[in-house]
Amino acid sequence: MTETMGQPDIGARFHLALQKLGGFLGKAGFGLFLIAAAIAALVATTFIGLMLAIAAAFLTFAHGISRPRRKDAASDTLEARQTADGWIIES
Repeated sequence: MTETMGQPDIGARFHLALQKLGGFLGKAGFGLFLIAAAIAALVATTFIGLMLAIAAAFLTFAHGISRPRRKDAASDTLEARQTADGWIIES
């Protein structure tokens, strides 16, 4: 028997090193992908939130501008009184 029988040859060691390196690069790439996806989601939700806030502000201002002014508030009020037969509404 020779002395090299118990030790793997250089090709097998090189192949094992490449497998370990590939596994590490795969895990690192997946981790970087998760970080990039989280950052993209954060940016997208921030952008959508800002768009909604701006739209709400514009709608608030537009609602205040387009609201018709009341001339006589008393003419819009209805009076109601309860009778034995039910409620009677009078203007």
